[in-house]
Amino acid sequence: MGKQGTTHAHDLIGSNIENVTRTLANPIMMVQPGFQAPSRFLFAYDASPTAKKVLELIASSPLLKGLECELMMVGEPSDEYERPLAQAKQVLKSAGIRVEAMLLQGAVVPVVFQHATEVGSDLIVMGAYGHSMIKQFIVGSSTTGIPKTTKTSLLLLR
Repeated sequence: MGKQGTTHAHDLIGSNIENVTRTLANPIMMVQPGFQAPSRFLFAYDASPTAKKVLELIASSPLLKGLECELMMVGEPSDEYERPLAQAKQVLKSAGIRVEAMLLQGAVVPVVFQHATEVGSDLIVMGAYGHSMIKQFIVGSSTTGIPKTTKTSLLLLR
């Protein structure tokens, strides 16, 4: 799926993307203009039930095999974040995926965008809409924020 229709500026996402992402349970690949097959992907992990499901999908699917994985989590340095990040890294390593893990601090959307750019990720993989609509209204949604800011293609999984 393209990030935008022909009438949108490059910094906007198309109006149908959120509706399609919320409706479909299938993986959705949101590509940027000039898309090329990725060689490195960033997995934005938050240890939520949706993220754990995505972790298992990545580990069991041939789709991303052979690509380097930058596993990242946003949170404060503590056992609360470091333990699930280490567990996720082990799941990916056990599946034969080359993975580096990083715990970063800050607001999720800008941190994911900046880190993807810094490490040269061709693709960002993340769970889509893992929270209720009420919680998303109150705290916001990374699934909506990241497509608005990134110039990297996205693979959204539910």
